[in-house]
Amino acid sequence: MEGIEGDYLEDIIQIQKIIDKSENFVFFTGAGISRESGIPTFRDKDGLWKKYDPAKLASHSAFISNPELVWDFFYSRQRLVCQAECNDAHTAIGRFENTRPENSHVITQNIDRLHQRGGSQNVIELHGNIFGMVCLACGKRKQYDYFDFFNNFSEEKIPTCPGCDNILKPDVVLFEEPLPQDAWIQAIRLSSECDIMFVIGTSLNVSPANTLPYHAVKNHAVLVEINPNVTEMTSLMDFSIRASASKILTKILCVA
Repeated sequence: MEGIEGDYLEDIIQIQKIIDKSENFVFFTGAGISRESGIPTFRDKDGLWKKYDPAKLASHSAFISNPELVWDFFYSRQRLVCQAECNDAHTAIGRFENTRPENSHVITQNIDRLHQRGGSQNVIELHGNIFGMVCLACGKRKQYDYFDFFNNFSEEKIPTCPGCDNILKPDVVLFEEPLPQDAWIQAIRLSSECDIMFVIGTSLNVSPANTLPYHAVKNHAVLVEINPNVTEMTSLMDFSIRASASKILTKILCVA
């Protein structure tokens, strides 16, 4: 094993031994895991919120006051995600989950659905997903797929509800909106029961999602951070690996 994986060879071996003795696994992921798929992160030095004001493009009040502007932003994001491919980190997690379908779960802050494209089925989406639609007037929801999303919607037109003709909203959690309670309750339960939590590509700056590692700690779970950058919770981790998730996870999880 050469390169950066070799630098962490001892950690990899120790983590693999812990995996062999563990039963319940959580992969807690943020925007960094999708960066290698060409999806920009939000809070890095080149992140989206360095270029755009989230209060104007991704907040509930912005959607109500200027839905055209918000939809311009989300249509561009949807087009980008449609053209992206899941990377080796997504597929490594998906293959690992398939060997332990009852005991391995992904809790993600991402809205791109790349985990599902990588083979994961046990995915809790804390912030919704970009290919879902919800009507704030009548509550109707519908899920679409990335491969035919733009067969159903045109970037030239704001989507409207077929039931009540009001403007549809992307079924994502905007600023000023709460997390979906069912997903949040499930995330807390899984974090509180896991034996090992992989914390991958998240800055751990967003509340309340950043409290999930503490629930894992209360269960004496092992925390493995995979992130090129130091985070606010690095000191909490049992292992911190400064490497590409797509390169290191294939080694740790022993999947090709």
